[in-house]
Amino acid sequence: MNLKIKVKKYWNNQPCNIKHSKKPFASKSYFNEVRKKRYYVEKHIPEFAQFKKYKNKNVLEIGCGIGTDAVEFIKYGANYYGIEFSEKSLNIAKERCKILKLNHKKINFIQGDAENLSKIKYLKKIQFDLIYSFGVLHHTPNMKKCFDEIYKIANKKTIIKIMLYAKNSYKNFLVNHTIYRYERQKNCPVVFRVSNSYLDNLIKNRFKIINVMQDFIFPYKIKPYLKGKYEMIEHFKVMPKKIFNILKKNIGEHLLITLKKI
Repeated sequence: MNLKIKVKKYWNNQPCNIKHSKKPFASKSYFNEVRKKRYYVEKHIPEFAQFKKYKNKNVLEIGCGIGTDAVEFIKYGANYYGIEFSEKSLNIAKERCKILKLNHKKINFIQGDAENLSKIKYLKKIQFDLIYSFGVLHHTPNMKKCFDEIYKIANKKTIIKIMLYAKNSYKNFLVNHTIYRYERQKNCPVVFRVSNSYLDNLIKNRFKIINVMQDFIFPYKIKPYLKGKYEMIEHFKVMPKKIFNILKKNIGEHLLITLKKI
């Protein structure tokens, strides 16, 4: 089976964060709980994305998933464009916006591939203020091509914010894994981890770095977490918050990258 087909099949079978709530599926209470859990566990997302900053501005999200971050951009008034490879995830995101009664005139959902953004012709005509992708591009077979495509549709004023998994991370130090076994969700077909040298290769001669930082260490026991319980791993229970924050900045799992096109 073609690797991209495997990727699509995987995420169609288990859209990201779909199990974050046990409320009636696709209800308002379900989506509210999904949101609450995402930002409780990954508190750095709102600070990185800066949802409130893009009122009446054009935002492209690459890999919108079931729409949690999409809703925040839309809620704060962005002209939102969301690209998603998984049809099932995209349909859930569309339904979510209807249930939450968001302004449909500012919402544009597109089924598409991060490696072929420029083939969606009208995207090249839009002056995007922000191109945003959180935890997505490391799941596509050709990350280099994704950056090529972002370069094609960005302009020199576009802010580009991307989260990729960091190779130099706490998670990597603990787990003896291959490049394709790096998810709490098992058997994910493609997962890359990005070193500083590989990042340099992705952006070389095309983008300038505005900021790069690391954040996020998952401190909870996996099995209780999957059942909706937040039980901290023993050593994190006794670790001073100051030390934990230092660890996140130095060996956090998420590489938070802000770029501009040269």
